Amino acid sequence: MADSINLVTNFLYLYHTNEWLLLPEYPDSVSDSMSSNFQQTNALSRTAPVFTWSNSGPRRVQIQLNLHRDMLHEINFNVSNFRINVDEDYIDVLARKLQSIALPRYDASYKGVVPPMVALRLGKEIFIKGVVIGQVSIVYQKPIRDDDKYLNVTLNFEVYETDAYDAVSVAQQGSFRGITKVFEDGLFIRDRRG
Repeated sequence: MADSINLVTNFLYLYHTNEWLLLPEYPDSVSDSMSSNFQQTNALSRTAPVFTWSNSGPRRVQIQLNLHRDMLHEINFNVSNFRINVDEDYIDVLARKLQSIALPRYDASYKGVVPPMVALRLGKEIFIKGVVIGQVSIVYQKPIRDDDKYLNVTLNFEVYETDAYDAVSVAQQGSFRGITKVFEDGLFIRDRRG
């Protein structure tokens, strides 16, 4: 039977290694926030202050994934563009790759460190391109499997947007702003079980 193609809509793309990671489920919750700063000036002969815009942002998207190792056995193969060793499962690789986005890459031609850019897509509602700032946390919880691995793993990280947008584009695109044709079409995986 011919290979069938499945659209991947939940993923994290790692620019510094040119890899994309399937996020095997939707997070229980997603925090998508952006701050706005106005300077307040009390003008003479006015009962209300005058507000002057200072800056906005950056937009921040924080996610937490609660994964169960036994439920992810079927996605060990043909789901991303990197190889998984025989003795690993997808959570091991996902945790390792997530830890790498907290560290920069040295670029010899640039003579400096390059922050690891990522693109995060969750369905057709959230897309952000940016840098992971702050904590990348992985929490392992019991029970323990026969192979001495924790069954429950929680992954948590936050992406800060790097592209600037104005009010009109945000009003039109909302939380799905900045997506390119490649990401909008989705990444495809081949299901060779068919």
